[in-house]
Amino acid sequence: MKLIKNSLAIIFLFISTFSFAQVGQVTFKETTHDFGKIKEELKKVSYDFEFTNTGKGDLKILKVKTSCGCTASQYTKTPIKPGKSGNIKVTYTTTNRPSTFRKSITVTVNNPDQPHTVLFIKGFVIPKEKGITGIYPTAIGNLKLVSNHLAFNKMLTSETRTDSMKIYNAWGHPMDISFEQIPPHLKVKCSTSKLDENASAYIIVTYDASKKNDFGLVYDRIAIRTNDNTQPMKILNVSARISQDFSGMSERELKKAPKISFLNTTYDFGTVKPGTIVKYSFDFTNEGKKTLNILKVKTSCGCTTTKLDVKTYKKGAAGKIDAVFNTRGRKGRQHKTITIITNDPKNPQITLTVKGELK
Repeated sequence: MKLIKNSLAIIFLFISTFSFAQVGQVTFKETTHDFGKIKEELKKVSYDFEFTNTGKGDLKILKVKTSCGCTASQYTKTPIKPGKSGNIKVTYTTTNRPSTFRKSITVTVNNPDQPHTVLFIKGFVIPKEKGITGIYPTAIGNLKLVSNHLAFNKMLTSETRTDSMKIYNAWGHPMDISFEQIPPHLKVKCSTSKLDENASAYIIVTYDASKKNDFGLVYDRIAIRTNDNTQPMKILNVSARISQDFSGMSERELKKAPKISFLNTTYDFGTVKPGTIVKYSFDFTNEGKKTLNILKVKTSCGCTTTKLDVKTYKKGAAGKIDAVFNTRGRKGRQHKTITIITNDPKNPQITLTVKGELK
């Protein structure tokens, strides 16, 4: 009996060894291909990675996985006999991908000893030249602009800054350019008052933050008057994020400055039904030595309102900001903010948060 068992074990071992010896072996001609410099206009480029079955049994490609959705593959699906060849076609999409690229393709075969081979494609996509629409994506009538929004971003109340917006006349006639409804803190001009057809120019805007008399994120609209028969009046939006300038304060003045301190800056109302009116009071104290001024209270949503009875607080005085959040028509997680602008040099802007879930 023992002899039979030993004999069977030897037979199984022989069969197992023989079967492993009969599997295919993939050998690629090369595992990396460099496309070099290619134009984005090509949209797609392809390369065939050639391989040979150098094993003693049939070779089968089980899976080909690319590292990016921008890369696709096609490959031989049928078993490949020993000594025969096959290929894996790899295609890379160049559209909207101008830059250097390097992508991997993992090939899995039916060889348990060497199941995986990693291939690579690389190169540089030359960006396509932008046409008029690419350079000026915004169109208002026959006037094309880089954008209809000129953002000055962060500005101090002491700053005056100038920026410009490039425009293009796509009309078949010269276009008159002038401006109306200009706020006092802005100065606006165009590099030409009559823009020739198929010509470009610049709208130049100078922003004086000291004259805006506002804080935080603020917006203005400039009316552009033209003789364009499609849409003569056009609007350019201008924005800035204005903060107070405390740079001129001495160390002594900073120590005596107002200091706002909130009991808490976040209110979590938990879980309530949609339509519930959520109310909460954010309590604060002026812990500084000078009078605290609440310069602005702004909510992130029209669904949230605030009430502040007093805007000035002497040393040690307490106050509160009543917040009301109307949940009507809303669902799911909610996160609303209230921005407080003060004359506290260390906390000129504070964000209060009302959050919770509607079920």
